[in-house]
Amino acid sequence: MDLIITSRQNSLVKYIRSLRDKKIREQEGRFLIEGFNFVSEALASGIVLEKLIISERAKKNLSTAELIRHIGSPESIVRVSDSVMEYMSETETPQGVMALLKIAEVPLTSLQVQLTSVFIILDGIQDPGNVGTVIRTADAFGAAGVILTKGCADIYNAKTLRSTMGSVFHLPVLRDIAAAEVVQFLQSQGVNIAVTCLEPEALPVEDSNILFPLALVFGSEARGVSDEMRQAGDWLIKVPMAGRAESLNVAVAAGIMIYEASRRLRSKPK
Repeated sequence: MDLIITSRQNSLVKYIRSLRDKKIREQEGRFLIEGFNFVSEALASGIVLEKLIISERAKKNLSTAELIRHIGSPESIVRVSDSVMEYMSETETPQGVMALLKIAEVPLTSLQVQLTSVFIILDGIQDPGNVGTVIRTADAFGAAGVILTKGCADIYNAKTLRSTMGSVFHLPVLRDIAAAEVVQFLQSQGVNIAVTCLEPEALPVEDSNILFPLALVFGSEARGVSDEMRQAGDWLIKVPMAGRAESLNVAVAAGIMIYEASRRLRSKPK
């Protein structure tokens, strides 16, 4: 770990920088995470880092020493100058630590369905911040997994990852699944489907008789859920609003409904 990369023309530096592009990430099957907390979360979750990249400034941080202790092979640790780190980073004030990870695809068939399972389905939500925030909320309230249909924001986008605050490593997150395939899986596993919408016939979530195992489906604010999801729904539910706002941000609405599902599970007789 003595060599310090100082050139932007270095092949590894150019490769890391190229992973900003989704097409390159998909082609290479690799993505990046940044920051002490995020990298620590990955290691604590048993994720294997292909490379741990540390800037000269970050090397002096005690947290860096802790990260290095968790890396089994010294050849996986790369030192770069502060200016090179800034060149590779997608944050305005990089902490000087990033890691290269392999994308691990999670198949639908790997999901374990139990009587108390709650799955979160994001159907065509394109805002990275919203997608990441919902993943974080799902993790906080013990969801069994998050499924993103085709057309959702890329979970390996830097903004999406930052918004998860590390929760992307704590529960199964599936991506690019066709809505029809999601419906088929849920129904085959006996999972009840609650579709969120603003239509008049939708029941306020607190008045609905949702049953478990449960899938909560959230669509984009612009288009709502897809026809496949809506038709498959056992219930249409909504968050009632007393004010004059036309609608809630989807991540806020998801937080309320995921909490309500969690509350009902906790209140069930043991």
